[in-house]
Amino acid sequence: MNFTNNRTVSLKKMMAVAGLFWFFFLVFYLLAALTFHSGEQAFTDFYVWFNNSIFYPILASLLIVTLSFHVYVAITRQLSNNVSSGDRYKKPYPRAIPRIVAWSGASIILIFILTHTFQMFSTNTVDLYSEIQNIFKRPIMWGIYGLGMVAISTHLHHGLTNVLQTLGISSKQHKGVALILVVLMMAGYVSIPLGVLYA
Repeated sequence: MNFTNNRTVSLKKMMAVAGLFWFFFLVFYLLAALTFHSGEQAFTDFYVWFNNSIFYPILASLLIVTLSFHVYVAITRQLSNNVSSGDRYKKPYPRAIPRIVAWSGASIILIFILTHTFQMFSTNTVDLYSEIQNIFKRPIMWGIYGLGMVAISTHLHHGLTNVLQTLGISSKQHKGVALILVVLMMAGYVSIPLGVLYA
């Protein structure tokens, strides 16, 4: 039992680290995306440089590994809870967050990431600025992007308010900071389609 508990704690900590890695990536990705407001030349120059640098394949590999691990641990932990012996070991979702809502949100995030990744890989870096303008001129993309941002921001806030506790640090005093960070990040991401709309 102790071995199982220790393994569960270790997996939760590694899952938290994987989540933190994605948080810092989202910060980096936001700063890179904000060059969109500096004009086509600055935006294109940055992405041409980055996509041809040694950092790109390293970062892409780390993102795939950490996301796969994060999803794997989340699913296996939930399945383990479902089949654990005795109802007293099961941890039902609080009424405020029904199971279907939690899993739907996670599914939306995963689909959004895969869709966005496909869009980025299928677009020539030199044409990326024009492609982003074309994407956000279509109303349906506003809906897809908005849904993805809501799901990510909700998951991100949940993760930030729990990750320190998982790593052994009290997170109560950090809930307000986590909320501010999420709001600022989402405002930054939303500024890009708004920039297209009011360009």
